[in-house]
Amino acid sequence: MTQATRLQFSETPGTLSQYARALMAKGSKQKDPQLPELEAIQTGVKADKSKVAAYADVCGFNKNSSVLPLTYPHILAFPLHMELMLHKSFPLALMGLVHIRNTITQFRSINVDEKLDVRCFISGSERTDKGLEFDIKAEISVAGELVWESVSTNLARIGGGVKKAKENKARPALPSYAMAERWTLASDLGRRYARVSGDSNPIHLYAMSAKLFGFKSHIAHGMWSKARTAAALQKKLGVEACTIVTEFKLPVHLPTTVELDYTQENGAVEFDLRDVKGEKVHMKGSIKAI
Repeated sequence: MTQATRLQFSETPGTLSQYARALMAKGSKQKDPQLPELEAIQTGVKADKSKVAAYADVCGFNKNSSVLPLTYPHILAFPLHMELMLHKSFPLALMGLVHIRNTITQFRSINVDEKLDVRCFISGSERTDKGLEFDIKAEISVAGELVWESVSTNLARIGGGVKKAKENKARPALPSYAMAERWTLASDLGRRYARVSGDSNPIHLYAMSAKLFGFKSHIAHGMWSKARTAAALQKKLGVEACTIVTEFKLPVHLPTTVELDYTQENGAVEFDLRDVKGEKVHMKGSIKAI
């Protein structure tokens, strides 16, 4: 087993320059791309309180809390994710990738004043009927104690994937949940979230920029949907230590109204985020205490 290439950062990379690099990156166009062993590390990271408060406000968390929102460490790790995928040895074009799943586990609450060590690395890949799926794992530690981790699964749509048996395309009825709440999402949501997260992918900003990448209009960030769901549901568990798992199914085109449907039982909440007609699921998952 070869030793992973380590990228060490003393300061947080700028995401705007990263997207400029991403727009220029074409990928290697290999028929059977092999992902390199890469890790990115940044130590002594301290969250900016004003940025945390702004993020909390956009995502529905308590902006006056002394602890980081459950999903906020992803914002600290995201620039390192980008550096892994922009490395010269990474064979896939970043702008063609789709974030399809995300799992976050928080082992304890993280105070906004704590100094954090952030490590991200490519942790595995798999060929599927849709292409190549690969994971980026992020670990957040405080003085050697692992306090938070995530796994982000991305899809590269390339040929030669594993063929899947044909399925009945009839759309099954959506599950019935005990509780629901509706959110009205404004057209500028993607731009507001981009300002607090650093994720300025053009598909989220304006209808015109999204159309350049094949979308009928701009779409909400998947990680905003996850954060907003975490803000709504974590407090129902009444715990800080928890795991939230999400699958991103269909894009949320802006502006729109969506519905969060959920059921709580035995220390866990099952949920999905759907259109108000109850015909399409945009995201589904669960959050449970650990």
